[in-house]
Amino acid sequence: MSIWLYSLYSRRIRSKVIRIAAAPILFVVFLLLGYQVISLTFSEDSRYAPDRIAETAMITAYDIRYGWGQDAGSHYTLGNLDGSFSSMIAMAPAAINVSLFRPYLWEASNPLMFIAAVEALFLLVMTIGTLGIKWVNLRNAFVDPHLRLCFSFALIIAFAVGVSTLNFGSLVRYKIPMIPFYITALTILYHSKKRRLK
Repeated sequence: MSIWLYSLYSRRIRSKVIRIAAAPILFVVFLLLGYQVISLTFSEDSRYAPDRIAETAMITAYDIRYGWGQDAGSHYTLGNLDGSFSSMIAMAPAAINVSLFRPYLWEASNPLMFIAAVEALFLLVMTIGTLGIKWVNLRNAFVDPHLRLCFSFALIIAFAVGVSTLNFGSLVRYKIPMIPFYITALTILYHSKKRRLK
């Protein structure tokens, strides 16, 4: 939400010089606002405090993978999650990949997992079809506030779910909020580029 508000209000400044000068200030204001909202939201449960989020992600992931979810079905691994923020960030590309594009078809071990694999394949094809075309201008994804909101929300959820789950069955359920935002962003991006071509 902070990213969306920053994008929306920084675009409304008409003077390019003032916009460039005000951009860092607006960015910090909306970032601090977002941090405060997160801190207040999770003040009742210290496990989700910003300074403990990496440890909570590790405990949740290993609980699902090796604890109560051990017999729950297909698992995946991203590497060694040690509870530090740096180890969690190092896994970001793999975590986003697993949330968006896995399980792969050959990883499906039952009919429900096969349906999830087909969904992941659809997202992969849609992503390549939208971003892999010569006339795609990714600058729009970073300039348009709505696209920025959709992509940032989808990628943040993909990262959080991918790094804290380690089980495809749980992953499929937890990534549900991300999918409409990601597909909406790709669809808007695709159609805006088609309009520019015409």
